[in-house]
Amino acid sequence: MPPRSYYLEPQKTDYLAFAKAYLSDEYGIAKAFIDEKGLPYIRNADHLAAYLGVSPSLVRQILHKKEYHYRQFPLPKADGPPRLISTPKTYLKTIQWWIGDNILSHVALGDEVHGFRQGHSYVTNARVHLGCNHILNMDIEQFFPSITKPMTTSVFTSLGYGKEGAGVLAELCTLDGSTPTGAPTSPAIGNMVLVDFDRAMTKLAGENTLKYTRYADDLTFSSNEWISPEFALQVEEVLKGYGFAPKGTKTKFMGRSDRMEITGVTINEGTNPPREWRNWARGFLHRARMNPHQYAHEWKKIAGIYGTLKSMDPDEDKLLTKRAKQVLNLVRS
Repeated sequence: MPPRSYYLEPQKTDYLAFAKAYLSDEYGIAKAFIDEKGLPYIRNADHLAAYLGVSPSLVRQILHKKEYHYRQFPLPKADGPPRLISTPKTYLKTIQWWIGDNILSHVALGDEVHGFRQGHSYVTNARVHLGCNHILNMDIEQFFPSITKPMTTSVFTSLGYGKEGAGVLAELCTLDGSTPTGAPTSPAIGNMVLVDFDRAMTKLAGENTLKYTRYADDLTFSSNEWISPEFALQVEEVLKGYGFAPKGTKTKFMGRSDRMEITGVTINEGTNPPREWRNWARGFLHRARMNPHQYAHEWKKIAGIYGTLKSMDPDEDKLLTKRAKQVLNLVRS
């Protein structure tokens, strides 16, 4: 089975060449699909196996006994019971990477979506709301487990795949009837499932002179004016209409007198990591600066600190960003 890097830059011409070589009996249909959709033509599991260069029996075996191809473990949470993570093993993960790279990554999303898409991040999500006076944050309860197999099948059907092809793709991206928390395809499927919801929220926010963004299951609304609890109830009703529920304990209203935090970024004065993280980073960098040789093995952690700070301070105007860069150079010299 090929490594993921082989598929990092999929091209429509590659799909056409493949269809001509391996799907000659259906080339006319495949070419029309590829020309129109810009996606690989997949009618059944055998087609997918051919694209991957593996035996169809391997794909069928995975479809027959999917639970064998996952590792499951609990991930502790600060605000509740542990979250169950289901991460696919090598063969299935490679298939899911292929589906993500060649199919799901081609879907256009609205500007309000900042999670799990190229050129966007939790920082760009927070930056949209800079300068506002009021924020409403809301979370979706059990986001990935709430995305059902029928919802996932509809995602692939909406892209033009037939019943059998969409069914195979959906089976490979779900476990026990929903998208697993830990599968590389789940975030992109989540974005697609919420396309209409995002449009509805953008419209509702605009009608109330608010801005709206979403990062995975985090919904953020901002305004220069007070945001009423009634507006949050409206959002909840729309969300329920799309098959999801709000996590009531995560609904939070914030104003200028509060620490205005969005997806882990505070925006009271520009974009900054939370105060606790900054205090930890400042202490860690101080120790590393005093003993650079002892911290040489920690250079990746220091590079991560610098990268986080630079993403929020691209011009490196802030002292902590400058300090992180200085320490990184010290420990690597």
